[in-house]
Amino acid sequence: MKVIFAGGGTGGHLYPAIAMAREILKRDPASKVLFIGAEEGIEARILPEEGLELKTLRIMGLKGKKMVEQLQALQVLPRALWDSFGLLRSFHPDAVVGVGGYASGPLVLAAFLSRRKTLLQEQNSIPGLTNRILGRVVDRIYTAYSESHSYFPKGKALQTGNPVREGLDQAGREEAMKHFGLDPGKKTVLILGGSRGAHAINLMVNEMTRREGWSGRSLQFLHQTGEADYESVLEAYASSGLEAVVMPYIKEMGLAYGAADLAVSRAGAVALSELCAAGVPMLLIPFPYAADDHQMRNACVIADTGAAEVLVQKDLGPEKLEARIGALLQDPDRLGRMGKAALGHGRPNAAEVIVDDMERMLN
Repeated sequence: MKVIFAGGGTGGHLYPAIAMAREILKRDPASKVLFIGAEEGIEARILPEEGLELKTLRIMGLKGKKMVEQLQALQVLPRALWDSFGLLRSFHPDAVVGVGGYASGPLVLAAFLSRRKTLLQEQNSIPGLTNRILGRVVDRIYTAYSESHSYFPKGKALQTGNPVREGLDQAGREEAMKHFGLDPGKKTVLILGGSRGAHAINLMVNEMTRREGWSGRSLQFLHQTGEADYESVLEAYASSGLEAVVMPYIKEMGLAYGAADLAVSRAGAVALSELCAAGVPMLLIPFPYAADDHQMRNACVIADTGAAEVLVQKDLGPEKLEARIGALLQDPDRLGRMGKAALGHGRPNAAEVIVDDMERMLN
């Protein structure tokens, strides 16, 4: 099988594609996969580390941009489409899978016009603009949430869950604590803001750590900050005297989930899928400016299962965040129920289900 995965830009788009690619290669090492992304996307850093081939298109986004930027994006679009036809001719894929992000648009459209099998993987409860448009022409759409099906033509969508990295539910606590240098005798709060961090959450945590009343609490933090806020967050923890491991980016996420008694996180769809697969209780702070408020919708779906509490950013401050973290860590029965609910909602075999369906379509 030869498959192109098109899109990226963020970890939320990229990691499901990596999970699907790994499943294809595991079944048949002779298969070939190629990733097509944008020049500035996270894929340019992550895929070489994963040993996966990447080619880039010069492409820019349209939604939420200023008029000048939209005009620039429209100017480069014809060239991106032309280059996409060239990539299809040189690689000759059996299928093209769009995973969201504006880099997927030209490639999937070119594949449709070339009469190749085209598929989408939609991570969110509300599809992004690119996938809404492409959904009209592709052969199949793999979804994480049934709520997204109303945005696509009837009969094309198949709910599979989001593909997640292997081993997220297998990391032992002892191994995780040793890896990060954490104290196994203390509760661990994992703070995430996506692959680039979340500035508002970082600022709130900085303020939270300056509050009195932390002494005597048996807890510690594992905090992924993103590059921009790493130094300020590191300094805030150091000044407070709280025990914390602070990292701009956590590559070993399976171990991070294994260490966590509670996660404070944005509500990106793939992060939620991974947290559920690992059975981690969640305090979710949806990004309020996400397109179509899809993070709030994602978070509410998880909260309805009992796996999470949802905190609205505009109503949240360091006092309230500290109070909710403290209350949950002092209620092990509640944490246990949340963790079981998360596991019950997780779909760790999503990549297998998708590749099974791809093989049936191609054969």
